[in-house]
Amino acid sequence: MKTYKIKYQIGDEIKEKILKLDTLSKDNLPKNIIDIKEENISFDFSFLKKKSINDKQVNLLFYELSLMLDSKIALNDAIDILIKNKKDKNILLFLSELKNSLINSKPIEKSLENFKVNYLVISFLQISQNNGNINENIKALSLLLEENTQIKKSFIKAISYPIVLFISFLFSLFSMFYFVIPKFEMIFSQTKNELPLATKILLKTQFVFENYIFYIMFTIFFFIFLLIYFYKTNSKFEYFIHKLVAKNIYLIRDVYLNMQFYRIFLLIDIMLKSNYEFHHAILSSKVLLKNKYLLDKISLIDNLLQNGNNINESFFKTDIFDDIILNLINTGEVSNSLSITVYEIRKIYKNRFDEKIKILTALIPPIFLVIIMSLILWIVLAIFMPIWDMGNMIKV
Repeated sequence: MKTYKIKYQIGDEIKEKILKLDTLSKDNLPKNIIDIKEENISFDFSFLKKKSINDKQVNLLFYELSLMLDSKIALNDAIDILIKNKKDKNILLFLSELKNSLINSKPIEKSLENFKVNYLVISFLQISQNNGNINENIKALSLLLEENTQIKKSFIKAISYPIVLFISFLFSLFSMFYFVIPKFEMIFSQTKNELPLATKILLKTQFVFENYIFYIMFTIFFFIFLLIYFYKTNSKFEYFIHKLVAKNIYLIRDVYLNMQFYRIFLLIDIMLKSNYEFHHAILSSKVLLKNKYLLDKISLIDNLLQNGNNINESFFKTDIFDDIILNLINTGEVSNSLSITVYEIRKIYKNRFDEKIKILTALIPPIFLVIIMSLILWIVLAIFMPIWDMGNMIKV
């Protein structure tokens, strides 16, 4: 018996159903099916055999390729030049497979399935192969890869100091719970006065830490393993996580959504400039999405457009675009200038993303510092308050 995920439409809604069947037939399937996918419930360890190409190598590769295409060098010739100048075996194999796929019209995703690279690379190359606008897509890919690198650098720079500080604090905390606090516990046990609440909590925490730390760590790792397992094997749980990231986590959702929509409208802008229809551009943009929740929203737009709804109405019914974006889409549709408004939407999402990532990276260091300072203050007060009380008793 096999497990299938069925995506189908009822009215304006896109729904999913998981079926376990021996064979597929019309009798056991819903109407208006959009997609049928066989679910693999086992873990896929094939990634361990894949040839890895890191982001720095990929960025440089497509930057060089973009420059050569700008210089009016044919794509096959540009790839040949890169093959002659590269020494890394994985990159040479990657370029050879890419060239072979383009020459023989083999699906890019199949030809490059043995390579571990940024998913944007496969997605953009797949779109390019399907639509023929490969030069523009490679330029856009080079731009996106560079932006991703800058984002990672900014983010790592923002969190590196707090993380080092936090790790140092954890080592200090570990030493205190094992070597320092037990000695104070003996002193506190001799006092007849009521211990402060902070001290009681500290002593109970120390007891739990000393006796149950390995059980706690095992529970945490087991919980993480369960989350990963359910994420990999349960499509409903995967959808829940994707929806959570896209809708419910404050600030993270804004960063994530703005980045995803920027990529989508970047691709739509490229395709409109290459004289593709808007509907076709929307359909192609689905390849860029890994988030199932957002993918359903784009699929809803696709189905509404197929059923004769106008563009503005289709975007409005998804309930994920704000008034500014909807007004721009409506203006572009009414005035037949979608290529202009889509370019503006792309810039809006890029500016929003830059603004949100700056806020996020600016908030991380003080949040870490406040947490660490609070923990230090609690430990200091918990240790010294009983000592001060004992000192006052001696004076009396």
